[in-house]
Amino acid sequence: MPTDRRPFPLLDLVPPVLREVILDFHWERERLWQLELESVQVSIAEVEWHLRLPLWAYDRRPFAVSPLEVAADPWRFHEQYARTTAADPRWPLHFLDRPGGLTVLDGTHRLLTASLAGHDHVTVKKVPMDLLDEIAVR
Repeated sequence: MPTDRRPFPLLDLVPPVLREVILDFHWERERLWQLELESVQVSIAEVEWHLRLPLWAYDRRPFAVSPLEVAADPWRFHEQYARTTAADPRWPLHFLDRPGGLTVLDGTHRLLTASLAGHDHVTVKKVPMDLLDEIAVR
């Protein structure tokens, strides 16, 4: 990691299961959205493993609940479930195109929405590793 990237503020709290998924530096979603990337269709089956990861906060604790846990108990996790039901899966998701496969950057709520609706595919913009400096906060 270049030294001019600002480290991810919650890095010490990232559970081991997320170490290869979460970027270790702070980045901005608006910069991500500004990247000119082609949209492609990706099978939900290829990326649905993200839905089992504790990606979301609960009770002011980061990395406390997985999207599938939210879907299984929408009353308990009402804030995340509300964000899921408001998510529009027609907007592309952003995934980092790592050598080992795709990892979600932005769009987990849309992924869950599409999965719950029974969609087979989602529209994705694949972010190449060499564009990470474009979204990094310094």
